[in-house]
Amino acid sequence: MSEQSFYDWQQSHKKHHSLSKSLGLSESEFKTFMKDWKNENLQNQIIIVLDIETTGLDPYFNMICEIGICTLNLLDGTIEPIFHVICQEENKEFDDNSWIFQNSDLTLYTVRNAHFLENYREELQEILNLGPCTAYNQSFDFSFLNSRNFKIPKKFWDPMHKLTPILKIPRYNGYKWPSVQEAYNFFFKNENYTESHRALDDAKHEAKIIYATYKYLKEKKSTHKVDGVRHRDEERSTTSPFSR
Repeated sequence: MSEQSFYDWQQSHKKHHSLSKSLGLSESEFKTFMKDWKNENLQNQIIIVLDIETTGLDPYFNMICEIGICTLNLLDGTIEPIFHVICQEENKEFDDNSWIFQNSDLTLYTVRNAHFLENYREELQEILNLGPCTAYNQSFDFSFLNSRNFKIPKKFWDPMHKLTPILKIPRYNGYKWPSVQEAYNFFFKNENYTESHRALDDAKHEAKIIYATYKYLKEKKSTHKVDGVRHRDEERSTTSPFSR
């Protein structure tokens, strides 16, 4: 088999709408391939990081217009893009005033000329089935996917929630949930990064945040002990990377 990545194959065969066709495999070959891929990924602690861009905040009224997904290897921090589409949905209204068109370089024209999300259902669900999935502020991204009957069988922890007591950004009644920009600046102070609000670019940077958070928690787990006993809050935060 070619050394190309999933993403390379997908980009080379966009006219197809399933991973088996994109990879040029028969159904039986595809099932074997996916089984081997899952086993390898679970062994190597590879997770799925996704980001979606929408025309608003309501998962039932507003539209998904872009999805970007990458894998993150928790052993070495390797990030690989595996899925990216600009799309539109039926029976969803949007115009130039939609938030995404005012705050990114994604254009109304591009979305109006994109394929419908439903065309990618099989391929997207196959990816969501590959392993533990996460997003920065899961409740937002996952609510849009769940409302469209996508299933997310296994979830990784939400980096936004993990980072809240670490960044300790004050608000009137405690700490606020840090934004992607605030989280990225915390770990990568010397990088000149501004969140683009484009799905694949955001997913890749969020994967960097997740890996940095994972290493941070792992280091605290191994070093933060009092009289040889780890604090209970640290135990809860770091027992397993696949717990929420």
